[in-house]
Amino acid sequence: MQNKYLMRRGFKKMLPLFLPLFGLCTFFACADDTGSMGIVSDNDVVVSTTRSFMFTTRTLLLDSVVANSSYTYLGQVEDPETGSTVKAEFVAQFRTPENYSLPELSTIIKNAAGEVEADSVELRLYFTSYYGDGNNPMRVAVYEIDKEHALNETDTYYSDTDLSAFVAPDATPIAQKVFTPSDYSLSESERTSTTRYDNVRIILPQSFGTRMLRTIIEHPEFFVDSWQFTHNVLPGFYFKMQGGIGTMLNLSVSALNVYFRYTQDDSTYVALSRFSATPEVIQSTSIYNSNLSALLRDDLPYTYVKSPAAFATEVTLPVDEVFVGHEQDSVARARVIMTRYNSLSDNAFNAPSTLLMVKKSERLSFFANNKVADDITSYTTSLSSSYNTYTFENISRLLAALFHEKQEGMKAEGLTSEQWNAKYPDWNRVLLIPVSVTTVTNQSTGTTTQVGISHDFSLTSARLVGGTKPLQMEVVYSSYR
Repeated sequence: MQNKYLMRRGFKKMLPLFLPLFGLCTFFACADDTGSMGIVSDNDVVVSTTRSFMFTTRTLLLDSVVANSSYTYLGQVEDPETGSTVKAEFVAQFRTPENYSLPELSTIIKNAAGEVEADSVELRLYFTSYYGDGNNPMRVAVYEIDKEHALNETDTYYSDTDLSAFVAPDATPIAQKVFTPSDYSLSESERTSTTRYDNVRIILPQSFGTRMLRTIIEHPEFFVDSWQFTHNVLPGFYFKMQGGIGTMLNLSVSALNVYFRYTQDDSTYVALSRFSATPEVIQSTSIYNSNLSALLRDDLPYTYVKSPAAFATEVTLPVDEVFVGHEQDSVARARVIMTRYNSLSDNAFNAPSTLLMVKKSERLSFFANNKVADDITSYTTSLSSSYNTYTFENISRLLAALFHEKQEGMKAEGLTSEQWNAKYPDWNRVLLIPVSVTTVTNQSTGTTTQVGISHDFSLTSARLVGGTKPLQMEVVYSSYR
């Protein structure tokens, strides 16, 4: 049923108001065409019409997503709601401070043979949060990346990248560690301290630290910048899960600390050389999902959005239906509401906080090119805790872009509408994908701007009404009659 709202304006009643406005526009030349500006006849009517159109959804497996990120993940867990298993491993390069150097060689304490030697060396994996049991033992192995198979700064790495390809074929772990998120090697007061940054400590061989110190002394040119460092000294590490299930760490930064001693003013001091994995160098998480096939059934009244690197919901938009027969109308608003089912388990993963709507054909390039939502062919929205919904308030510009793209393509290729649909079956399809959004706020104006969007690599899952249940999209037209 159509709802029509009619608005009439009488020219005689409005004439005193329009005359001064018309004068201002003439003086400042404020429009290219002012022939009919401010003139509304008794026969002009603004018509707003609301209609609803059906659209369909389905669950789509995200077999590969861009995985370059400032955050990395490590662990293996089972989704209590779906029974699927998620394992996360990662590789990380480490950066050096520019033009890094040690204290004067004469002040560094040597071993019995008179050679520079490290006291100890460690890796610290700092994590901001974790999922699962804090007492659950997990086992990780650390491999040094091979210089012949090093990561390339110009490449884009994906969630299905085989991280073992960066390690020499016959390589053995440089270290192994059984850890729990709660570090019971510390006292209770240390574990619960508000100033402590939770981390996993992995001891590396002393010989590795000694090699690092001697390289700093012998080849200072390798420590001019991080490019020289990663290509000539340390290409990075591969952190591989070896065992355990039930815990996933959300890592914010990894650090390599090399300890040594030196003297100053007749006193001995312990110093460290620190190299960190930061956004300036490559960090990439690889995700292994299992037991997902049962969730891809096409006979369910819902679809999934799930991360990391698991599921998106594919939406087939009724673009032709919206525009055919309304060529003289303007689509003022097109709203899409996706309703979330409540979780089936008390221990279920959290629902994604933010979803991205993006053209299916542009999904990979969107993330590879570090784009942000432009409110034309891509949009973001957050979960409403009050209504348990994800609402895209107005995707009218997307619908218009898809319709005109089809019309121009049909004309250029000499295709009918049916032929276009057959040749380009994804032309009117978009994906809803869990994402993390980085924003900045202008302190003077208070406006917030998106500066980055990446795939959400945290553990999230939500069932959305759809699948075998078609959904409705509300469209508002405006026209002058």
